[in-house]
Amino acid sequence: MNAVRSRRILEALSRKESASVSELSEALGVSEVTVRSDLNALAAQGKVSRTHGGARLLEERLRQEYSFETRKSINSHMKQKIGEAASGLIAPQDSVLMDSSTTVLALAHALRHRTDLKDVTVIPTGIWTAIELMGKENLSVLLPAGYVRSTSGSIAGLPTQDFFQGLNIQKAFLGAWGISCESGLTDTHLLEIELKKRVIAKVREIVVLADGSKFYQTGLATYAAVNQVRRIITDRTAPAEVLRRIEKQGVDITIVN
Repeated sequence: MNAVRSRRILEALSRKESASVSELSEALGVSEVTVRSDLNALAAQGKVSRTHGGARLLEERLRQEYSFETRKSINSHMKQKIGEAASGLIAPQDSVLMDSSTTVLALAHALRHRTDLKDVTVIPTGIWTAIELMGKENLSVLLPAGYVRSTSGSIAGLPTQDFFQGLNIQKAFLGAWGISCESGLTDTHLLEIELKKRVIAKVREIVVLADGSKFYQTGLATYAAVNQVRRIITDRTAPAEVLRRIEKQGVDITIVN
């Protein structure tokens, strides 16, 4: 069984409840006989369940893991560089919030390698970020209460909103579905948008981590105006003219190579 082909099958199944042999054959560019053989092997490993004419992932947990891995792999090199640049903004004894975006997850990964930090409290609003930060004695992870979204692993809802009462947070690192001067910072899920609005009202410094693709799209609703942000860290694929207009509103721009 080809390992790369098997991974692509699992990723395809993570995006939908099930897929037929013919759909997978067309997506992978191989014969239906090959797909059937791969599906049988994956079924023997306990990763998929065969259905009439196709297959589905055996466990919801696996579907979520592969779905998240797929999102994380998009522009992964740029996200890594952005995360590394953002980690340099965190100082000893800081209390920082990190949202559930995959770019902020790259920050959490970079933070694991900061051996100079002491007494840093991290508040992640996503379970994947919390897992990434586990096991580091110099980082205290304070996980908010709330409902876990099955599609992203983010924690949102009324319990999470109440959780922030009385907390003093120096910095918040947020992702965005889209960024523009006109629409500001936008996202796609209303509960997460409301959560980010509450965070922005409380936190002293907002840092947005977004690769260049986010400047070419707009989400469902705005969670902040551009001038509410202290800094945006992005890469060289971001449109220069838009970045200049954002800078004129008092926002620091950091561009990674």
